[in-house]
Amino acid sequence: MKASLLFILGLLLTTAYVSAIDSLIFVKQIPIQSTQFTTDPVGNIYIVKGNNTLLKYNAKGDSIGFFNEIKKGKITQVDASNPLRILIFLADYGNVLMLDNLLTLKNTLKLNSLGIINATCIANSADGSIWAYDPSGMLMKINNKPEISFTISLRNIVDQALDPIYMIEQDRSLYLVDSTQGIKKFDQFGFLKTSFPFLTKEIQYFNSYLVYYMPPYLISYNTQSLQELKLMLPQHEDIVKVRVERNIVYILRKESLDIYSLPSVE
Repeated sequence: MKASLLFILGLLLTTAYVSAIDSLIFVKQIPIQSTQFTTDPVGNIYIVKGNNTLLKYNAKGDSIGFFNEIKKGKITQVDASNPLRILIFLADYGNVLMLDNLLTLKNTLKLNSLGIINATCIANSADGSIWAYDPSGMLMKINNKPEISFTISLRNIVDQALDPIYMIEQDRSLYLVDSTQGIKKFDQFGFLKTSFPFLTKEIQYFNSYLVYYMPPYLISYNTQSLQELKLMLPQHEDIVKVRVERNIVYILRKESLDIYSLPSVE
């Protein structure tokens, strides 16, 4: 039986670091120029091509779909944390497009119609709602009706105004990534639980592990033991973004998306 991703990382990432050349196995390269991509828990890959086309690949790097029905605006963010409801955020127009697993448009949420102006981040919620954050410091949750079901001002909770560039819900907690203040972890009611001083652009969370890219390392931080483990990535000079799903490492570069596997541990 294959060990879990976290166990494998724990073996590979020693107390300092190891070279990825000795631990990552190259699988495939997808030639593409992009600055945005994400993955879902199944391992599917979603790459933004240009400003308004979303390409979908399976975990092996095979093309399995695309969405190109955006007529106005450019893709600001893609949230694929729920592979059955992919969110595409068009910040310029305040629209959130909801796609199914076949990348068929199912619904459009117009944030402006709810009085949410200039939202900067959105995120899927496990209860079917959508989180939204605007520059005034308001954190909101929108249900399926749609209506705002929850609002809280984070200015009353954190010492400094936040300017999050990424937001994700995982295990009933909401993580906001601020480029200057690090990572803030909130509960489902918007109350600050803890802060992490890591200056990164995006995170993933697996059980008690925060996983993020800090050039030139892929870093796994155990939020319980406070142990930080590092994996040096190959050819890190042109890396744009990194994600991990199961035993696969996805590395977006300036001219391609490279897929690597972690060795199995029986």
